[in-house]
Formats: sequence, structure tokens, C-alpha cells
Amino acid sequence: MEREGSPPAIRLAAAIALIALAGVWAWWAAKEGAYFDAVMYPGLIVLCAAFVLVSSRMAWGARLALTLPAKIGLGALLGLALWSALSAFWSPAPDVAIADAQRIAGYALAFGLGLWLCTLVGERRHLVMVPLAFAGLFAGVFAVIGLLTGDDFATYVDAGTLQYPIGYRNANAAFFLIALWPAVGLAASRELDWRLRAVALGAATLCLELAALSQSRASMIAVVVALGALLVFSRDRARAVGWLALAALPALLIIPDVTDLYDTRLVDSYTGTAEIRAAGRTALGGAAIAVVLGLIAAGVGRRMERSERRTAQANRAVALGAVALIVVGIAGFTIGTGDPVGWVEDRVDEFLTQGTPHSEEITSRFSGGAGSERDDQWRVALEIAGEEPVIGTGGGGYQYEYLLRRDEDGIESVRDAHSVEFEVLSELGMVGLLLFATAIVAVFTGAWLTRGLSPTAATVSGIALTTGVYWLAHSSLDWFWTYAGVTAPVFALLGSACAGKAGPVAGESARAGFLRPVAGAAAVLLGASVVAPFLADRYLEAAYNGWRDDPERAQEDLDRARDLNSLSIQPILAEGAIAQAAGRREEAIAAFEEAADERPEEWAPHYFLAELHLRSDPRRARAELDTALALNPYSRDLEELEERLRELPATRNR
Repeated sequence: MEREGSPPAIRLAAAIALIALAGVWAWWAAKEGAYFDAVMYPGLIVLCAAFVLVSSRMAWGARLALTLPAKIGLGALLGLALWSALSAFWSPAPDVAIADAQRIAGYALAFGLGLWLCTLVGERRHLVMVPLAFAGLFAGVFAVIGLLTGDDFATYVDAGTLQYPIGYRNANAAFFLIALWPAVGLAASRELDWRLRAVALGAATLCLELAALSQSRASMIAVVVALGALLVFSRDRARAVGWLALAALPALLIIPDVTDLYDTRLVDSYTGTAEIRAAGRTALGGAAIAVVLGLIAAGVGRRMERSERRTAQANRAVALGAVALIVVGIAGFTIGTGDPVGWVEDRVDEFLTQGTPHSEEITSRFSGGAGSERDDQWRVALEIAGEEPVIGTGGGGYQYEYLLRRDEDGIESVRDAHSVEFEVLSELGMVGLLLFATAIVAVFTGAWLTRGLSPTAATVSGIALTTGVYWLAHSSLDWFWTYAGVTAPVFALLGSACAGKAGPVAGESARAGFLRPVAGAAAVLLGASVVAPFLADRYLEAAYNGWRDDPERAQEDLDRARDLNSLSIQPILAEGAIAQAAGRREEAIAAFEEAADERPEEWAPHYFLAELHLRSDPRRARAELDTALALNPYSRDLEELEERLRELPATRNR
């Protein structure tokens, strides 16, 4: 029998960490990026269980390679999670503040699992890129199957852009472009079997194709920034760029499908499937071509000798080519625009004055200009920060402040500031932003410092930094902070890149022995903390689905949901909505009145109360409507209800 701490036990621990990360990332990607807590919580429980297992005596012969930047980054993430939990005391949505804290703690957990994985795999560091690359391949195949077989057009496409499987086009593009870099890193890795390298290249192409179909304009900016990071951080940039080019060439086949899919937005109530079927076939074909190219390139590469001199020459050639490309691009831009300064000023004006492009003349969202509603959302975040600079409005508070402060033509339902920095600043204040910035600087520094450990460590460092730079650039322009399936894998990969010299050791220091049970206990605590809200979500869903067949059982489920998550008003709103749909008017009124008392900042209960009193008590309806309008001044639903109230006979309106 093998004794504890022997290499087989360490390999088993490594396999558990690898499978847990790959499985959770893939499942989260297929389930709308784990944006909803009902999906995020089970994944967190799995990750907690994996962390406890790999930090137990199963891996006692491996010391967790914690560098100083890794300690600082991990501590800052945990501090941010704790600060978010504390913000429940001043947040208008304490349940959201707690859920945000659990999510951020999950990011810290992912970072720690990434550290452990790198420690356990030892010299085979390239394996730490597998979980995210696998998740990209799994989600890509999942999406293509949906495109080829699905019948509900709206499930896959929103306004002519791919939103499947994440459910939001910008997050969709972000996930696939985040998974792209480790897939390219594996394809370029000599340590991996040459056939698996070809599969990794096919995954990279598939990620590029699906990201293009998602048509996120911010992703173009982030990709350019990430390419610069790849050139700066990669020690073997010629190899990395070469394999990236091999992935990109077959992906060019998707360009006509991007235009064709976008044109479907011009057809009212479009229910056809021709465009999504064509896009699915092209994506599958492009990935297959990439696999063939990968087999050829990897097979040829196996016969070529590797030399430092040749690598250095190739790196210089790529650097010179990049500089030349930049010079030519600047020159072409200057000639093409005629007035570069004026062009930039026009784009800034578009950003500040125009909304999301909907013109029939543009052929894709990529050509839609700079217009969006980001300026209004960022303005609101800065106003909040100006009034509550230290502590912010509390986790989950931005959505209420936005409704009060937004422009009249702004988006009605915005929960986040569409920028991780503005989101953290507005909800958690300067304290939260400082903790976030500390975590980012620390993990990026840690990933940079480990590149000198070995050639494989340099590869992992370059890919992790490129992935992190892409995530940071894109999340600064959009709202991915709350998508656990998009953000957690990035922190896991950066955690692996932060690990110091890894591998089995003969013994452990007392300090390391003390940290393991503490870290394991923290993981158990996190896993236990999400059980109650997860069960509450399940009971809430069961009540919604079963109230028609068994009203008494539905009420019992709602009562359980309220007991398990007493900070949330969702069970109370559900009770009111079910009672209203069932024609139990008095019960509905009582539930919505309770919800309004529990959360005075929420406009929805007042809206429903105004509806319920509309014909029987117009004066009460008017009062409830006025309260709702004070909380959400420009709501179209409220404006329509106000119009209905005006249309009532004058005698009933007195």
C-alpha cells in the first residue's frame, strides 16, 4: 500500500483539482455563465469539496507554493468578500450583498485551487491551462449543437447576435475569448501530445468563431489590448503568435455568417433557423479545418529541433513585424480618416450622445460606432461615489440608485454599472476599490515573477497574464464581475501562474501545516454558507412551477424559502404574484404591502399594489403609483399604468 504523501496520492489530488475545475467551468458556461445564484451555488460547493480534498493529507507531500504576491492577492480578495458581506448592514439589498460576498469568496477559492493545481502537477505546469480550454471547447460544442438542432430562435440570438449559451452577447464573447488564450497556449505547448495540441487548436478556432458571432464591440478593444500583452509577456512570442494565426485563419470563414445573422434583426418576430444553422455548420467546419492544420503543424514541429538562437531570432522578427504593423496601421488610419483628431472627437461624441446602434444601414454591430448607454451608467456610479466615497451604497445598491438617477431615455433594468471598477466603487466605495486594485496588481505581479522558473512556467505566465489582461480590459467596459463562469476561471489560471516552485517535497514547515486546516475550514464555511440560499432558490422555483396543481404545497415551499433566506424579498413577491394570478386579491395585497415594508427602495410592490387597487380604489392606486414613480421615474410600465388610471371615469378618480 502506498503511504500518504507518496506521488500516487499527489497525482490523485491533482486529478481531483483538474477535474473539479474543468467540470465546474464547463457546467457554468453551459448554464448562462453561473450568473444566477441557483447555478453558482452548487458549483461553489463542488469547488469547496475539491479544495478540502486536495488540501487534506491526500497531498501532504506537496507544499503549497505561496509566493508573497499570491498571499497579498488572496488576502485582498478575501478582504473584498468580507467587505461586501459587511455592506449588508447599509445596503438596500442585503441579500444581494451577501450573495456578492459569496461570489467574491468563490473567486478567491478558485485562485487557491489554481495555486494548488499548479503545486500538485509539478513540472507539468502546462496542465493548468486545461480546465479553461476544456470549458471553452465544451461550451463551444454545446453552442454549435444548439445552433444545428435548436428550434427556438430567441434562445440563441438576440438582435442578430449570438447570446448562447451564456445568455448575454457581451458575456458570451468574453467567455469564448477568455478561453481562447489557454487553448492557444496548449496548442503551442511541446509538452502536450501532438494530437491533443491539434484538438486545442480546433477549440481555439471555435472560440474565435463564436465570439465573432456574438459581436461584442468592447471585445475588439480588449482583444487588441490582449494581443499587446501576449507580445510583451510571452517569452516565445513567435510560437504563440504563429499558433494564434493558425487558429484565426479558419475562423475567417465565419465572417459572412456574422453579417447574415445580424440581418435577422430587421425581420419582425423572426422564427426561422436558416441563419443559425448556417452559422453552426461554418463554425463546425472551421474548427475541423483547424484540427487538420494543428495535426500538420504539430507533426512537423516534432521533427524540428528547438534552439535558443532560433527562438530569439523568431521573437525579434515578430517584434519588428508588430512594430511595422503598428506604423502601417497608424499611417493607414491617418490617410483613411483624413483628420484623426476629428475622428476621435466624433467617436467620443457618439459615446456621450448616442445609444446602442440600431441602424438598418450597418452590416454588423462591429460597424455600429461608439454609441451606448455606458456614459449614463458611469455617471450614476460617479454620483454615488461622490456622495458615499468611503463605503459606497452597499452590495446590490447600484440598481436602485440607477433607477432614480438615470436619464429619461436610459435603459430601464440595469443591475450593474457595466464596468468592474465603477461597480465596485459605487457599491463598496474606495475601500472596496482599493482591495480590488490590490488583488489585481498582486496577482498580475505574482504571475509575472514566476516566468523565470522554467520554460513551461514562462508559457503559463504569458498565457495567464494575457487572459487576465483581456478580462480586465473587457470587464472595464462591461458587467462580467457578477458572471462567476466568466470571472472565476480567470482567477484560477492567474492563481496557477502565481505558484512558486512546485512539486513534491520531503517535509513541511509548521507554518504550512497550520495554514492547511485554516484554509480547509474556510472552504467548508463557504460551502455551508451557500446551502440555505440555494435551497431557498429551489423552493422558490418549485412554488412558481407547481402552484396551479398544488397551491398548498406551493405556499409551504414559499414559507421554507422565506425561512432559509430571510433577507430576500423574492419569496414575498412570489407569494403576491401567485395570489394575484390565482385571483386571491386580499392575499396578494397583503404580500405586496409586506414586500414594500421590507424593502422601501423597491418600486415593484407599489406597482402591483397600484394595479390591484386600480378599479376598486383609484385614490389608493394613485398613491401607490406616485410612490413607484418616485423610485423609478421613467418606467414605461408605470407610465402605461398611469395612462390607464387617467382613463378611468372622473368620478372614480376623485
